[in-house]
Formats: sequence, C-alpha cells, structure tokens
Amino acid sequence: MMASVHIATEQGSAFKKDYLIAKLKCHWELAGHQITCGPIKKLEADLGILHVDLTRVAPEMIPENPSQCRFLNEHVLDISKSCFSSLRVLPGDCWDGPVIVKSDLNSYGDHEWKQKQPGIFQRKRRKLAKTSWRLARMLPPKRYPVLARLSDVPGWVWEHPDIIVERFMPERDGDLFCLRGWVFFGTRSYTYRLFATDSQVKVGTMVRHEFLDNPPPELEAFREVHKFDFGKFDYVEVDGRPILLDINKTPSVVSDPFTPRLKHLAGGLDEMVRAS
Repeated sequence: MMASVHIATEQGSAFKKDYLIAKLKCHWELAGHQITCGPIKKLEADLGILHVDLTRVAPEMIPENPSQCRFLNEHVLDISKSCFSSLRVLPGDCWDGPVIVKSDLNSYGDHEWKQKQPGIFQRKRRKLAKTSWRLARMLPPKRYPVLARLSDVPGWVWEHPDIIVERFMPERDGDLFCLRGWVFFGTRSYTYRLFATDSQVKVGTMVRHEFLDNPPPELEAFREVHKFDFGKFDYVEVDGRPILLDINKTPSVVSDPFTPRLKHLAGGLDEMVRAS
C-alpha cells in the first residue's frame, strides 16, 4: 500500500543529507511512497513526521492536522536534558565525585546558536572558549568540560539557564570509554555500543563498535510514556543500570543509506501505513 508522507521541518532549515530521516526517505521513495518535505501550516498527507531540529518546539510551529492522520513525534516538544536527567546536581548537593558541565540543549546547542545569528563579539567569545571556557564564560564548542568535583564549577554556570551540571558516571571497558545507542522508527530499531579512548566517545577516538540485542526495558518504558515514535537515545550502563544521557528526535548518522540496519528501520513505515 503506497502512502503520501510529509516530513514537517522548521522555516529556513536545511534538510541535511546526513539526517537519519533523509536516509530512510531514500528507501521509502524507492518503494513507491510519495515523500514531501518542508515547513507547512496544515498537514495534508496520509502520515506526517515532525522533524524540527530544535531542542524546544513551540506549539505554533506544529502544523494543523485537520484529518487527524498519524503524525509522528507530534508530542515530543522538549528534549532538554533537564527534562529527563537522573544525574543532575545543584549547588550544595552531597556529591564529591567528578561532574560534567553540559549544554541543556540538544547537540551542544549548535542549531540554536546558528539561529541566533551571533555578532562578532559572541563569535570571538566562542573562539576564546576553545582555549579557556572559564574566561569566556561559555562552554567550548562540541565539548563538555569534566571537573574533579562540584566545587570546581564556576559560579556563572549556575546562573546560565541553558547549562546543566551532572554527575560524571562513564561506562568503562578496561581502558576504554563506552557509549550505547538505541535508534528506532516505529516498531523497528537497533542498538549498539561504541568504544573510544575519549571520555565523551568522539568519532575520532573511537576504536571499535558492536551491535547489541535489545534496548533496556527502562528505556522502552521511557519511550512509551513520552510518546517517541522516532529518534535516538544515548545511554550508558553503570553497575548494571541504564542511564539515559541524551535524546534526539532529529538524529544524524554517517552510515550509507543501504546498510542492512537502515533498510530494516525503513520498513517501519510500511507497518505504520498498514496500521493506519
């Protein structure tokens, strides 16, 4: 059964080819589905996918849905870390271990930074933050500082509404640091674990990866409660307990669109169309 699908984006946003949804779109079009993409005021398709690459989606950014067709992720409007973090600490908390200072916004807040169209002063501060984030009073681009203890956190951090401080609890495998991921679209999904020499598991320091069987039941329950139809959860397992670190409703992937796992994921659309 062929269907019309609209991927609803925000005004002025580029639909990047490394978005996971862009790679799934290749499969859907080959299968004969009619796929359109872009900002709209009213959803007129068999199925919609809300794909606004912002941490917080304002209600007025959501298209009207007069036909009440299935609209994926329409209830996922705020993925700030402060909404779900189980590791957050505040001044005066009884925690004497290491902490990590993060942007409360998704993906280092890069998308919001670009939207602000920063002036020359802000750009210079951001450049300074690469060498001295404390002096710049701004987090360094694409890096979260790890500090030895809570008392090392600069006072200005606590006054910044878009910064969050968490207990630093990495997953280790020998000398390596690990990060797990769960990517899902409808009933289709896959999980994996990355191994790296860097504590924040950067691509450049990743040494290997492995695919896992199933996501932890705790994350499946979280997904159901918060009505995620599509996205990616980053997590670690420490002392046998899964800890959710980041959630993304517009994930990107470096994989070729025609890898077996992305092909499997794309099949979730046919299941949704049949169910509708």
